[in-house]
Amino acid sequence: MTILKYSSKERLIGAFIIPLVSFLFNSMIFGTAYFNSWQHFLWPSLITMVVVLVIYTLCSMVAIILNNRFPLYSQTFKRIGISIVCYIGITVIAITILFFGYDYIQLMDLRVKMGNYPWMLVIAIGCNLLATSFNEGAVFYEKWRKLVDEADQLKKENLQSQLEGLKGQVNPHFLFNSLNSLSSLISDEPQKAEKFLDELSKVYRYLLRTNEDGLTTLDTEMQFIYSYFHLLKTRYGDGLEMEVRINERFLVYLLPPLTLQILMENAVKHNMILKDQPLKILIMTTNSGKLLVSNNLQRKERMVSSNKVGLINIVNKYRLMKQEDITVRDDGKEFAVAVPLIQG
Repeated sequence: MTILKYSSKERLIGAFIIPLVSFLFNSMIFGTAYFNSWQHFLWPSLITMVVVLVIYTLCSMVAIILNNRFPLYSQTFKRIGISIVCYIGITVIAITILFFGYDYIQLMDLRVKMGNYPWMLVIAIGCNLLATSFNEGAVFYEKWRKLVDEADQLKKENLQSQLEGLKGQVNPHFLFNSLNSLSSLISDEPQKAEKFLDELSKVYRYLLRTNEDGLTTLDTEMQFIYSYFHLLKTRYGDGLEMEVRINERFLVYLLPPLTLQILMENAVKHNMILKDQPLKILIMTTNSGKLLVSNNLQRKERMVSSNKVGLINIVNKYRLMKQEDITVRDDGKEFAVAVPLIQG
């Protein structure tokens, strides 16, 4: 079972503050009589430390509850404000019970200095706020460190995505097929060859600059996909079809670059592409603000080895960006991936 903690330094802060505060409290409650003998020092110290530990634990529980209730950075001041009110209430109640409890039981005939009660409340609240400051500082650092780590991880995922895209396009097979297609077009259809070369340059230009930004607009990604599909269409001809149904209002929405290229490449890689049995790829937006990429399933007889790096890469990006998860559907007839679009 996982034990929830206010911060990773909570125990260390408590181990430092609790004995020190207990010693200070007993000095104010009993005065110099607290140091008359080891019994006068030991037993009140243990009792007071238990009470201070209870205060510290209750305040930590309040902090954990409020952290879960108000997790956003914009809610920090509201959370801290409510926390302080709760901490002061817990401290006043506990110190009052401690102070008047000692006076009632007359522990080892130690007399309580009642005149120090108001000052003790002030000092107790101050010590509580000091401990809170230490813990809040530790929590803030942990959150900042987590954000830095996630940003670094997202950068790595973007680089991995770029690398996978480049690997898919600069491998010998792709270059051979592209150059072979270009060669045949040059002699037979020079205008189409020029168009092919232009689209090929657009593909590489996009692949090489995708790491500059963590997100791109759907409009920009689609312009790249049209160029990428042009290369595939030139190679496969009537064996490959693409249908696009995108609501124009979603064109300004954002998504990780190369998302569509990875999904389209997977479809081409794992399915047969035949003239009389074309592979049909559909790219569309849904009313719920998702981008759906689907294709009919006609798997190759010999399974193509795959480590699913591309799909995992997309999943990791959305997780790191704290976005809604992508969904994958395979019903045996159609393979579909729904990718959430992000409002800019």
